[in-house]
Formats: sequence, C-alpha cells, structure tokens
Amino acid sequence: MGNHARNLGANRVRTLLAVLAFTPGEVVSVDLLMEELSTDQDSKNPKNALQANMRRLRISLESVTGVPGNLLVRTSANGYLLDLPPDAVDAHRFDGLATRGSALLHTSPHEAARILDEALRLWRGQALADVAGGLRCNAYANRLAGRRLGALEDLYEARLSIGREAAVVSALEQLACEHPERERMAELLMLALYRMGRQGDALAVFQRVRAWLNTELGLEPRKKMRRIQEAILMQDPAIDAGLAFAGR
Repeated sequence: MGNHARNLGANRVRTLLAVLAFTPGEVVSVDLLMEELSTDQDSKNPKNALQANMRRLRISLESVTGVPGNLLVRTSANGYLLDLPPDAVDAHRFDGLATRGSALLHTSPHEAARILDEALRLWRGQALADVAGGLRCNAYANRLAGRRLGALEDLYEARLSIGREAAVVSALEQLACEHPERERMAELLMLALYRMGRQGDALAVFQRVRAWLNTELGLEPRKKMRRIQEAILMQDPAIDAGLAFAGR
C-alpha cells in the first residue's frame, strides 16, 4: 500500500487480492475465485470459505487504508470487484509506463529511458512472490516477469542509443547469461561490447547464443542477430550510428 509493504495475512487473502487486482474495476466471478483458492487448500464448502476470506480481505484493506473494506471490494450479483483505478495497482501502472516508454524509443530516447526507469523502479522483487495462487496467479506472474524483461531491453536500447554503453554492459552481460533464449538481450550486449572496443567479446556472445539455440531448440539465431554479427566482423561504420541494428 503506497510506498510501504503491508502484511495482509493468510495466503488465501493475498491470493484473493491478487486475482481482483488483475482487473481492477471489473467483476471477477465467484466460480473463478473459488477455483483459484481451491489450489491452496481443499474446502468442504468453497463458497463459505470464499466469503470468509473476502471478509478478512476487507478488514485487512480497511486497516491499512482507512477506507471501509466494502467500498474497496464490492459485491455484485455474480462476484466481486476491486473498486480502484488501474493506476492504483503497481502492475498496471508499470504496464502503462512501459508501453509509453517503448513507444518513444526511436523518437525520444532520453525521455524513453526516463519513463522506462520509472516503470522498473516500481518492482520490489519477484512478481506475486508472496502469493501461492493457482493457474491464473502463476500465469499472471509469468506474464509480468516477461514484461519486465522486455522493459529492461527497451531501457538498455534507449541508453545505447544515447551513447551510454558503459552504463549498461554489466547488466546486459548478466541478463544475457540468465536468459539465453532472449536473442534481443544478446543483440544489445553485442552492440554495447563492440562500441566499447571489445569486438572479440561481442562475437563470443553470438557463438554462445548460437550454441545454446542449436543444443536446446535446434534453431539458428534469428536474422537480426546474424546481421549484427556480420556487421561486427566487417566493422561496418553503421553499427556505431544510432541503433540501426537493434530493436525487436
């Protein structure tokens, strides 16, 4: 809540809040909520269990916001809704900022970097780390994790386009090792290394990713990565001008 972490109690209460926060302002059906909670602990009467945990959620929210819980979590004929604007939920605020920053990459990279940095500062660890939910929670957490990596790639592309290779190369080296499947991350690393005078290291990144793709997926690097490798081998001056070789 706000800029502070708050303990909302039992896992089922946190799971309820997470599922409602996926779509603030929209009704989430009773059946969907019961299904998500059923993965946590079986109940002989899932509807009663849902109602009991919803009461606990409202009490917890009221205790940390001062707003009556039944105004924050409203009951409808078919389910419940979290009565908050999307920007009140960090995940949605992050998504909006990341989209804005990405749209500015090629027209205003300084502004793109500022907005993307603001978006990424909203992260405080792994998505839904304290929620042991069901399929929807897991899927949403995975989507957010992928979205975060995409925003990081956008941020590093923006910084590369304004000549800040030294500021991003260490982070890119770590992320490229952790996520060998993300070719764009490796492409950005290759560009950063080459522009810092480390041609051999840039080419080694290509070989490492190529070996991983061959072994794990039976694939070759995508066309864009091969173009970057060829440009590095030829020491093409265009590779130093803007980000003609970067992007998605």
